[in-house]
Amino acid sequence: MAWPGTGRGAAVVFDIDGTLLRPGSSLQRVHMGSMATAIERFSGIHTEFRYDGGDLFVNGNNLAGCTDAGTVDLVLRTAGVPAPELPCLRATIVENMCDLVAAATETLDSRHELLPGTAALVTELRRRGVIVGLSTGNARAVAACKMRATGLTGLEALGGFGDTHGARSDISRDAVAAVRLAAGTRGQVLGETGVVLIGDTTSDVGAARAADVRCVGVATGAARAAGRGGGRPPGCRHARTGARRDRRRSDR
Repeated sequence: MAWPGTGRGAAVVFDIDGTLLRPGSSLQRVHMGSMATAIERFSGIHTEFRYDGGDLFVNGNNLAGCTDAGTVDLVLRTAGVPAPELPCLRATIVENMCDLVAAATETLDSRHELLPGTAALVTELRRRGVIVGLSTGNARAVAACKMRATGLTGLEALGGFGDTHGARSDISRDAVAAVRLAAGTRGQVLGETGVVLIGDTTSDVGAARAADVRCVGVATGAARAAGRGGGRPPGCRHARTGARRDRRRSDR
């Protein structure tokens, strides 16, 4: 396999939901159910997340590409919570959500919820010495629970996460900084083409561009290949999977 930048080191960072995991997976449902519980527990706001064809909505907003922090803020703002109260309340909700997810997934074996080929891909990348991490809107602790349940342990050790960031661009920049730092500990330098972000939404494509790295967009969710960013953005490649057929079976 010809890898751009192999001689200087290489890294791949993955989104989770819809990229590693099937859209609408039970792990995602545990995650969002825990968020709804935490929001109601600490704010009194009743929240319902709605799934439609593998896509996730709250208050009429499609959450594709959203972050945990951004989703909590969206719910709170919509309910009229004053802006000065958001940071403290959000932090409390996210922390409680992480505790709930950890308790609910402690004994789960969810390897069957990985998209076809993802486990083999991660294994092969590691075998070839590629640095592997995450660029996800999930809070780090939630990401760790999902990776443990699916057998992809260790991915959450490097990356960018949605505990406090509302923008995917900030998450991707954190992820790229983390893998560049990891490369430095190996005595490697990740060149301009040495980092690839893999995701399933236009937000992932935009985040990769904001971090000035290459991207691969997988057509598993609402953003189909033909509609991802108005065609193929520079540095973005499309990958098709068997996820659409599997998604129809796993949804609701």
